Amino acid sequence: MVKPTEYSDGVYILGIQVALIDATFSEKIYYAFWETINFVESMFESIIMLFTGNVKIEQMTGPIGISEIVVKSSGIYDFVYLLCLISLSLGVTNLLPIPALDGGRIFLLIIEGIRGKALKEEIELGIQSVGFLLLILLSLYVSYKDILRIF
Repeated sequence: MVKPTEYSDGVYILGIQVALIDATFSEKIYYAFWETINFVESMFESIIMLFTGNVKIEQMTGPIGISEIVVKSSGIYDFVYLLCLISLSLGVTNLLPIPALDGGRIFLLIIEGIRGKALKEEIELGIQSVGFLLLILLSLYVSYKDILRIF
């Protein structure tokens, strides 16, 4: 199971363990399914910790930090596992109800369904633009912190 580990100074580290098991194909599918569920649950726990202040935004890793982790992976199994984790992370993150993401669009559609009419195009565009700007700023900040960590 992939869970954030808290160290004494309040820093959380996402630990990844890869183990080869001797199992049948159906058992491997079973294990893969439950590992995926466990990872998605830990993603939601991490997001909740981020919004409740238990994890700081400085502890997030962006594309630069992820590439550093991938370079340090040892072997094809670790590499493929990391690719799977990245894919799942992107999928979960994209479904968050944040404007400019698919989850934000779904959220706006739910609001429109409850209201029974569409939002004005200018309002929806404004919401999406603000969300996009915030995501760009977050991306720049996380990338900046990744660069500082590397050097």
